[in-house]
Amino acid sequence: MISLDIDLNLLRVLNALLDNGSVAGAAKALHLSPPAVSRSLARLRSVIGDPLFVRAGRSLVPTEVALGLREPARQALAAAVAVLTPTPSSDPAKIHRRFVVCADDGVVAALALPLITRVRKTAPGVEIDFVREDSDTISRFRAGTIDLRIDAHVDQHHDVESEVILTDRFVAAVRRDHPLLKGRMTAKRYAEAHHITVSPKGKRNGPIDQALAEVGLAREHVTSVTSFVVAAHLVAATDLVGSLPLSIVALMSRTLPITAVNVPVPIPAFDINLMWHQRDQHDPAHQWLRQQIVESFNELRAAVDVHPPE
Repeated sequence: MISLDIDLNLLRVLNALLDNGSVAGAAKALHLSPPAVSRSLARLRSVIGDPLFVRAGRSLVPTEVALGLREPARQALAAAVAVLTPTPSSDPAKIHRRFVVCADDGVVAALALPLITRVRKTAPGVEIDFVREDSDTISRFRAGTIDLRIDAHVDQHHDVESEVILTDRFVAAVRRDHPLLKGRMTAKRYAEAHHITVSPKGKRNGPIDQALAEVGLAREHVTSVTSFVVAAHLVAATDLVGSLPLSIVALMSRTLPITAVNVPVPIPAFDINLMWHQRDQHDPAHQWLRQQIVESFNELRAAVDVHPPE
């Protein structure tokens, strides 16, 4: 029975011996020592069960078995190299793959339309599924059930890569004929307006409330919801003022009669991070999709008009 305890280096040695006709020549071609080539030849003889090469003066003459292995050995080595050093196409049109992106509904609302539009134009073979956030993202990364995560919070794990793809900020979202757009919008006018807040847990206080408190003001809260998308629809149909990320307003203003106003008190910006498992760091298709996400967010930011607080 032929042993299967072989490695690819044996194929390289066999090819070099066939091409050079001597141990010394094969060693030079492979940048190995002659003793190392001799040891590999001994292993080849044991595995194949044939002398493979016999001496004729200073040269080695291949046996009929060795000659018959010349082409199969070259093909096998080429196939092995192709497997171990894949060269995925850099042409998006040739990518056929399903990606799973984990993000909350606000991110999906802002990203889905511009991203899918971009992808369908250049890579029709790419499918993108958006799934909800949960508390076990790192396990899903490691299991390969999600490809990307987009969030303001970074997964601090050694095998998770991340990149800031957008620095966003909260703005006041109002309908386009809202009274706040007429005249000078002061912090007092802003605070006295009727506000809708967004919080998955029903919390009403945040950075805006803290900034208003520092100047002795407090927002007039009317309601809170769990979704930025729901808040945008309520803003469009009422006099409510919503505190939404600029990127959300940028998208929703395409289909809803809403606009963005700068909040008249200083509030910190926040980063939106794109995260992925390190095994996908150098995957060309993965890199391409990450770039499409970045450009989609940039497109959103460029499209929105923000009314300054006069």
